[in-house]
Amino acid sequence: MNDLSKRNGIIYALVTACGLGAITTLAKIFYADGGNALTLMLTRTLASTLIFGLLLLLKQDSFKIEPAQRAPLIALGVFWSGGMICYLVAVETISVSLAVLIFYFYPLLVLAYSIVSRQLPASIPLISLFLGAFIGLYLALSGGEISVDINGILFATLASCGAAFTFVCGARVAPVVSPLLMTFWINAIGLLLILPLIPGSFAAAESWQGIIALGTATLCYLVAILSQFQALARLPAARAAFLLNLEPVVSILLAYLVLNETLSLMQACGVVLVLTTIILSLRFRPATA
Repeated sequence: MNDLSKRNGIIYALVTACGLGAITTLAKIFYADGGNALTLMLTRTLASTLIFGLLLLLKQDSFKIEPAQRAPLIALGVFWSGGMICYLVAVETISVSLAVLIFYFYPLLVLAYSIVSRQLPASIPLISLFLGAFIGLYLALSGGEISVDINGILFATLASCGAAFTFVCGARVAPVVSPLLMTFWINAIGLLLILPLIPGSFAAAESWQGIIALGTATLCYLVAILSQFQALARLPAARAAFLLNLEPVVSILLAYLVLNETLSLMQACGVVLVLTTIILSLRFRPATA
C-alpha cells in the first residue's frame, strides 16, 4: 500500500471521528426537543440505506456480494448495529462519561488482536500511544457524578467488543468490497435490527430546531460511516481505531463551544493528551503499518 493511499486513509479516519463526534452534540439538541436515541438511529439507518442504495442504482453498480464476503458482511452489520443498540442501553443505566470510557476501550482491544495475530509488533512506543490516548480520554471524561450499574457496564462492554469487531473484520472486507456497497448492506442489516424496537418508542422533535439537529446528525452519520470504511480499505485496523480516539474529543469541544458546557482543567489536560498522542501517531511507523 503506497504512502498516498495511507494518507488518504488517515484523512478518512479523521473525517469519521469528526462526523461521529459532531453527532453527540447534535443528538443532545434533538433529545432536548423531544426526540430520543432510537428515533435518531432509525432515521440515520433508514436514510443511509435509501441514499446509498440510490447511489448504487445511479452508478449502475451491482448490489450483489460475493459468496466469500457474505458472512463477514452480515456479521459486520449485526455487530455494528448491535453494538450501537447496546451502547444506547448503557447510557440509559450508567453515567454517559463511564459508558463512553468503557466503549472507547475498543482501540486497545483492536491493538491486542493485531499484536496477537502478528499484524503489528508489540513495541513499547506503540503500546504507549494507545495507553496515553486512553488515559487522556479518562481525564477528558472526568467530572460529574458517576452512576454505576452492572447491566449498564455489561452493555457498554458489549458495545466496545462490537466496535472492535467492526474494525478488525472491516479491515479485511473493505479492501475487497466497495465501501459504498458495504455501507449500504451494513445499514440495511442495522435497519432490520432496529425496526422491531421502534413501536412505542418513536419520539419526534417538537420544533424546527430539533428537526434541523436530527437532519444534520443524519448527514454527519452518512459522511462518517462511508469515510470509516474508506479508511479501513487503506489502513490497518489498529491504526484506524486509534485515530477514532478523536471522536469523544470532538464531542467535548463542540459541547463546550455550542452548548456552553464547562470544561475543567483536568478535562482540558485530557483533551490535549489525546490530541498529542494522535499527532505523534501520525509520525509513528510500525513495521507492518
